[in-house]
Amino acid sequence: MKNNKLQTDYFLEFVLKIISKEYSGKSKRELETVVRDILGMRNLVLAESFYGVLQLLNMNIDVLCDKLFKDHKFTRLHLVSESGNKLKDFLSPFVQGTKDVASAANIENTRLSRLLKGEFMHLYPNEVYGLSKSLGLKPSQLFYYLYGDGERPVVGV
Repeated sequence: MKNNKLQTDYFLEFVLKIISKEYSGKSKRELETVVRDILGMRNLVLAESFYGVLQLLNMNIDVLCDKLFKDHKFTRLHLVSESGNKLKDFLSPFVQGTKDVASAANIENTRLSRLLKGEFMHLYPNEVYGLSKSLGLKPSQLFYYLYGDGERPVVGV
């Protein structure tokens, strides 16, 4: 991972600055402790932990993702245009190859394949961001769906 914004130390420092501006005293110390517990000792921030911290601090996921991941490259996926073959047109949204999705979201193809197979269990925040943007969703929609109790986002409507 080349993005230092995924490193726990960087993200923790970023969040602690926000906490320092908004809170003081005991509430500040308690929030800092909870944030440290959520992030844990991992070198890189997991998407679920990222979501947990943003929810705890009641931060706007979309605004923060756009700020933190503004340099994240992605390509917007589009439904396959109509071909005249009704069966192909009907099935096309369901047969997008993982290679195409990985490329569009700027996720390593082997990593996405392993995530889909369950070999890897955790996404990183920039991966959720890339997926959401490539599918034309707000990052918050995908974070809420994956880690909160949000509805499954509808893509392509």
